[in-house]
Amino acid sequence: MPNEPSPSDPGSLITDSAAPAEPRRRAVLGGLLAVGLVSLAGAALVRRAVVTSRRRTFEEVARRAHDASQALAEGQITIAGWQRALDSIFQEVSPDELSESIDLDALLARTPDVPRGASVLTLAPDLPGGPLPGFATKLFVLRKGRANPPHAHDNMVSMHYVLRGKFRVRHYDRVRDEPDAIILKPTIDRVIGPGESTSISENHDNVHWHLAESDGVLLDVLRAGLGDLPTETHLVDPVAATPLEGGLLRAPRLPTVDKALERFG
Repeated sequence: MPNEPSPSDPGSLITDSAAPAEPRRRAVLGGLLAVGLVSLAGAALVRRAVVTSRRRTFEEVARRAHDASQALAEGQITIAGWQRALDSIFQEVSPDELSESIDLDALLARTPDVPRGASVLTLAPDLPGGPLPGFATKLFVLRKGRANPPHAHDNMVSMHYVLRGKFRVRHYDRVRDEPDAIILKPTIDRVIGPGESTSISENHDNVHWHLAESDGVLLDVLRAGLGDLPTETHLVDPVAATPLEGGLLRAPRLPTVDKALERFG
């Protein structure tokens, strides 16, 4: 993984943080992506039926989120409408149901630990016709004290839903960009737990930062490449920000993922 986040994989800011060298990063990423939503080979018919039934909860939620993303792409709903739709969808299901439906314990048992940041697993729900370009569902697995560092995204919407644990979540409106900084307006600073979520767009709460207050798991649903424009990631440091009038902050940019993880991960 190059030092800069890849525009072609906008949701994977921390995916390759498992090792300091590129080959090891790629190996860890390959291992994570190999973790799938599969039932155990050779299991009894009854066991397979139970697994299929349990998976349906996640897949139904993912399909509804995908439908909302399709509606956004076609201009049938606004970005704010997408955020409201995702909030409504996830209010109708419990974190326990979702965890059981993806067999979260089995996934976590096979997930390599990382020295900083999060282990990231890409889920693959069964979507009729295949996924919309830029649509993804991912798990961010963080140990206590580790973080998904503060960052912004271009041309993207995403929702972050707590499956397990507690996270201190901070969001900021992205007021304007400068060559060496982003001007921020603080909007959210609270601790959230299972069943709670926040979401981002270019319009609201774009810069986001999750710090694990306990071991925890976030489920991310995202749609990148809005308007057929590239999605890029911008790392910032709100802690080192210069206060401005009106409660605004000038947060310096961080040059690489490694620097962001050293600072926050």
